[in-house]
Amino acid sequence: MYEWIKGYSRVEYSEQAERLDFGKRSSFRMEKMELESSPSGMTAAAQYFTAGNAWLSEVYRIGIPAQDERIRQLILTEIAPHFADVKQCIREGSVETIYLQELKPESRQLFGDTQTGILPVLEDLYRHHDMSDRISGGKRTIINYMVNPDALEPYEAPDTETLQNLLKIAYSDLPDGEYNVMPLGWFFDENLRHSAALRFFAGFVPHLMLRVDEDTGEVILLQMSGKEFARKVLLNSARPQPPRRKDSHLYVDMGHRVVYAIDLSGQYPVSNWQELTEKQAYWLKEGMNFNDFNHETAEPVPANIGFFYDQDSIQSIVDRINQELEDIREQN
Repeated sequence: MYEWIKGYSRVEYSEQAERLDFGKRSSFRMEKMELESSPSGMTAAAQYFTAGNAWLSEVYRIGIPAQDERIRQLILTEIAPHFADVKQCIREGSVETIYLQELKPESRQLFGDTQTGILPVLEDLYRHHDMSDRISGGKRTIINYMVNPDALEPYEAPDTETLQNLLKIAYSDLPDGEYNVMPLGWFFDENLRHSAALRFFAGFVPHLMLRVDEDTGEVILLQMSGKEFARKVLLNSARPQPPRRKDSHLYVDMGHRVVYAIDLSGQYPVSNWQELTEKQAYWLKEGMNFNDFNHETAEPVPANIGFFYDQDSIQSIVDRINQELEDIREQN
């Protein structure tokens, strides 16, 4: 393997799957902002955040975390004036993210006419401007490679200190903060160590990871974080347990501390999940073994919370339900 790729990553072991938490992010509103200022020039920070609209797509939308007052003011003075559609997401009374869309015509012209220190980085990050393969929906097999920033030659981009501070404060300095960019035209080989963009980010981001298509070698995502990436491993006890029946109810362990209780009384054989007439999701209490679960004493999952599962998992549950119905019929 290349010397600038780490041969390891931190491993976190867990004895149980985490319970999904929807509470702290449930209440928010989007507020449109009317900015009176018009763009008179373009800084390196503005050019960085307008590149997606200028090169990739007119409907490209950018979201910048704006909890920090310094970052919020920088966005509103240097970046937001270039966009016609500016919204802020307010959660629990505080601005969380500012969303930018619809690059103004005069800013599109400014982008093409302005030479800043970030432009060579952007030209390397987006080596072509065709995003069609990224939205085709094709299934990929992904391999993650951890980058060793110390093994890369630093890339000095002039007049980009403000942009670096913005990215560092807005993303990597946040608790659990992570920043992703989607390079175009990158392939995982030894030459990538000379990438201006990769070297630029490695100069101030401590942890970087390349997500690579195993079949084509294409780098589809560059992930950056202020804390070390970890590969989470669930121990055997954390795996969903096989369904079990209690009287007329079938209990299905869906993982993430969620259990479905399916009432089989009066239920006909089904061909899909939607044909189940009586089913309810419950939380599995913290520390409780699935074998001790009882829906009569469990806390129901609120009706406004939905879950998504792969089709193979759903089909295996449907097959199990039909088998249980067959056993009940034979017993009667």
